[in-house]
Amino acid sequence: MPLNARCCALLVAPLVAACGPAPTASPSAPAQPTPTPLPEPSAKTKVAGMSFYDAQGAERACLPPRQDCPPIAPDTQFTDSCRLAGYRVQRCACTALCSGRVERKFYDATGQVKPCQAAADCAPPPASAAFQDACTERGHRLQECSCDQWLCSGDPTK
Repeated sequence: MPLNARCCALLVAPLVAACGPAPTASPSAPAQPTPTPLPEPSAKTKVAGMSFYDAQGAERACLPPRQDCPPIAPDTQFTDSCRLAGYRVQRCACTALCSGRVERKFYDATGQVKPCQAAADCAPPPASAAFQDACTERGHRLQECSCDQWLCSGDPTK
């Protein structure tokens, strides 16, 4: 055997020995029994006894979804608020209801609850810096309401 072949054999032999014997087929794991799926509860039993609320916070019964609903624009602010609060949006008859009460209360600088009407083509004067700070420091946000006021999404006094 030439010298180069002997050197290669000396280098390769320990590597082959380190890898161990050729792999053999391992015994397969025992098959797990497939659980029988539970029947899906009907839509009527899913919402039976649950309370649902509309965008104004009024409790309403959830009627089965209808197919003949007129086209209505979805209230994305309401459905987003519902989901962000950890609740579920449920289609009941022709409307979307929330499984929890999501209140859309807005507060002025003194902490009084005020209705918020969407601003038209106008801009209210700037809110005072103290009101802005009080609102945002408590984790709330300012909302432009009507043409003459800014309101806070939470009580800025608490």
